[in-house]
This record gives sequence, structure tokens and C-alpha cells, in this order.
Amino acid sequence: MNVKCVWWDGYHNAFTDISQFNGNFFITFRHAKAHAVTGKGEIYVIKSQDTKKWHLAQKFPALPDSRDPKLFVFKDKLGVLFFAISDNPEMAGHWVHVYISYSEDGKRFSDPVRIENYNLRFWKIRNYKNVIYAATCRSMPEEKGTFLFRSVDGLRFDFVSTIVKDDHANEADLLFEQDICYAFVRREDCKTPVIAVAEYPYEKWKRYTMNLVVRGPHIFKYKGKIYCAGRVFLRHNGEIYSYIKNETDCTPKTAILELDRRNMILKPVKILPSGGDTSYCGSIIDNEKIYISYYSQHEINKRKSKVGKHASGIYLASGALID
Repeated sequence: MNVKCVWWDGYHNAFTDISQFNGNFFITFRHAKAHAVTGKGEIYVIKSQDTKKWHLAQKFPALPDSRDPKLFVFKDKLGVLFFAISDNPEMAGHWVHVYISYSEDGKRFSDPVRIENYNLRFWKIRNYKNVIYAATCRSMPEEKGTFLFRSVDGLRFDFVSTIVKDDHANEADLLFEQDICYAFVRREDCKTPVIAVAEYPYEKWKRYTMNLVVRGPHIFKYKGKIYCAGRVFLRHNGEIYSYIKNETDCTPKTAILELDRRNMILKPVKILPSGGDTSYCGSIIDNEKIYISYYSQHEINKRKSKVGKHASGIYLASGALID
């Protein structure tokens, strides 16, 4: 695959997603001073006609720790969803607000609208049969887990089901295939992820614990096979960890793995050029060519930084998944 840096400005740019709309490519990400932000982060959307030259199409107002923007197309509009921490001093650090903006032409975006999110982080958005499905998670002690919500108008979301009720459940992505939904759920405390599977109306889930640790999961289908892209941790011999005791003892990389549906395990396919703080991918397929966005710090020593060791860039891998 061809890999190139499409955005480096010396800041911490991270948590990507990619989409196509009106004949153009769009990548969104969070722009800030570090991964863990105590101040405000900005949501950027960059645009390109050919994936070679990119320019800033939209910058949303800075909010407390804005992060994890996602792109989706719904009712002939390009949507951008992201969340931020409440600026209410009594709720700061504990209450999450979710925002959505739409563009009809990919040039002008509406002011972000705060939606009812029940203190959930909306982490991935999928449009399936003109219904938006959202994989959400909550880390509050009273009800940790990952949950499925749906919307028919793109602004009001209703609860569908609990995907994983687990103290460790976190970020999740969704894939729909012939009315079957696959949910890839990250688990904290060095746990391996869970893949949950449900048939429409997606209320009863069968869950499978995976064999390798993957963070910031992105699940997609390519040429009939299901893949996952995310952050993995390599041993000294290059193998991917199935359990991590100490993240400082291993090497983080952005990787692509195939889901073996017969045995419900993950098989490594490709390690992308990456390192340090990295991962959080998005993908699109155009004429059998796949484009995968992600962020990484592997070139920090040969590029300029305005934030010391925290600088990271946005990268785009493209081409055939299997060489």
C-alpha cells in the first residue's frame, strides 16, 4: 500500500475518519496540543479531489477536549459528529456532550447542534438502509458498557440494545452485512476486544472474545472479508500481544487484521508505517481501491513540532490491501 502524510502542522492531530461526498475526499480529526487535553481541542475537516493536495475545509469552534470526530453521509448530506466534555464546573470531566453538523455541498457546514446523548460517548456512526446507527459507550461507574442507538432523522437518537455490559467495554465500531450487525468493542485494562453479532432488529447479541489486543477499533469489509484496523502492541519478536501488563514494554503500531469468521479470531494482515501515539482509523473503498486514514508519530524526529513530544500527523494508506 502507498502511505503518505496528508497533514502535519506540528501539533497533535489524531482520531481520524474518512468519507467521500460530492466527488471529493474528506478526512476529519482532532487538532490539539496532546492526546490527553486539559484545555480545548478543535475539530478539523480537510478536503481533497485527488488525495494528493489537501486543504482545510472546516474548523469547528474549540470546546473542552473535543475529540473522536466521525464522518457519515445521510440524506444527501455530509455529517460530522464529535463529542466534548461539559464546560459546567460541576460536571467537568464527568459529563459528555455530543455535537452534529451537516453540509449539503461539502463547502459550508452548519453550526454544531448538541444532541441528547444520555452522557454517552457516540463513537462510530453508520448509515444502514437510511437509518443512522451509533455505537456508544459510557465509562461512568453506575453503568459501564457499550450500547446501540438509532436515528431516523439524524438528530434524535433512541436506545436499541446493550451490546456489551462490561466494566471494561469502551470504543466500538459497527459493520452491517445483509441485516446482520457486527460490533467490534474495545476493552480496557489490557483486555482483548469482543466482537458481538446480532440480527435485525439488533436486540440480542452473541459475543466472542478475540485473541489479540486492539485499541481504537475500526471494522470494515473488503472483497468479501471482514477486517479490523486499530492499535496493536508488538512484542520484541514482532508478534502481536494477546495480553499487556505494561504498555511501556511493547511497541504500538497501527495494524490491519482479518476476522476469521469460522473460528472467530483475528489474524494479522499488515502493519502500517506507524509508531508512538497512533491508530484511530477510518476507511472507504473506491473502485476496489481502499483508503485508510490514521494518525501516527513515527516521523516526529524528522518533522517540526510545536508541542514537543506530542506532535503527530495524519496519514493516508491507499491501494490493494493484499500486495
